[in-house]
Amino acid sequence: MADIQDIDKYLDEYSQTEQSYYNKVRGWRDDILMPLARFFNRIGVSANQLSFFGLIILAGFVYFVVDRPDLAAVFLILHVLMDGIDGAVARTNKKDDMSGSVVDTVVDHTGIFIVILTLGFFELIDPNIGLVYIYFYTVMVFLIIVRYLLKIPVRMVVRSKGLVYGLYVLWAFTGINFINEALLIFSVLLIWVTMVSFFKIKKKLMGKRGGIKDF
Repeated sequence: MADIQDIDKYLDEYSQTEQSYYNKVRGWRDDILMPLARFFNRIGVSANQLSFFGLIILAGFVYFVVDRPDLAAVFLILHVLMDGIDGAVARTNKKDDMSGSVVDTVVDHTGIFIVILTLGFFELIDPNIGLVYIYFYTVMVFLIIVRYLLKIPVRMVVRSKGLVYGLYVLWAFTGINFINEALLIFSVLLIWVTMVSFFKIKKKLMGKRGGIKDF
């Protein structure tokens, strides 16, 4: 059984087959963001502060989403940028620990929840599809973390958040809107991965007693 102290790695929600690719992309991204990361370190801004600031930025997205979708898209892009910078700042000052991973994960999923809730509330997407998507997105992430803790191999993760954001930006600046169709496809994939994870975990724990730490 993996140590609970390693949960910061699990909270990245990447399948084993994605880890190598993700590490390369993260290194490339950190190199680009390094000047900004060093600047924030010099002025005493922590990675957690940047994470929460990135969440607050979404207020601009909510405010402008109907009347000025182009401005809403700018705030969404700034949110994504903060999501990238916070990790670079944490690694720069050697504070990319478990607590930071928990904060980043909570903020990350709160962000996608706010975006989908906002689009659904203003009927820019089908609210029912949005509800199904965000529910199974959240459950999938939880079950993947449990699978890591139980050492159940994870070979597929539905990585759709960035694509949803990108499709909104595309719609905001061009009027081309495939968000509903994409959410429907993602929801079907999320349901599949969630069900597979659920039954694998159930099979692993069948007949077992005690907590996850005991396995």
